[in-house]
Amino acid sequence: MNRCTKYLDIARSTKAFNEAELDVLSELLGKCLEGSDEEGYMLIGEKVGNDDIAFLICGKTPMTEFTYDLYWIVVSPSYQGKGIGRRLVSRMEESVLKEKDKANIRVETSGKEDYAQQRAFYNALGFRECGRIPSFYREGDDLVTFYKAIIKNDPSGGKGKNDKL
Repeated sequence: MNRCTKYLDIARSTKAFNEAELDVLSELLGKCLEGSDEEGYMLIGEKVGNDDIAFLICGKTPMTEFTYDLYWIVVSPSYQGKGIGRRLVSRMEESVLKEKDKANIRVETSGKEDYAQQRAFYNALGFRECGRIPSFYREGDDLVTFYKAIIKNDPSGGKGKNDKL
């Protein structure tokens, strides 16, 4: 089984994504894994032994100086709540700060009640809600935007004041 299929299986197992979202993820994973991506996406994976258990995809936000989007973070259900997602985000931040002295990280997610755990996860990592568009995805499903400002060699790890850079 190739890595793209493994990652898609992990995403399916979470039951968090519909088929249209999985199609988008499949296309993006293909670009990341083939190395044919010209848009600068970064894929960070996590394994236990030889088993892929989680991944994150982020990328530089077009037309910005130091802003990045965290597009996907997916952790196998049997590994959720064990610090894997936190480790992936930390590795992403370290990678970004190798290129820049500071950065904004933006995340967009659903406002549905069944996404409350994801929103709490972002808050726990120092992200702050900075915007909401009602019924963006569909009626009653808001788009919620979070951001986190990170600075190279910041001892707080970005968890202090989350003001503009």
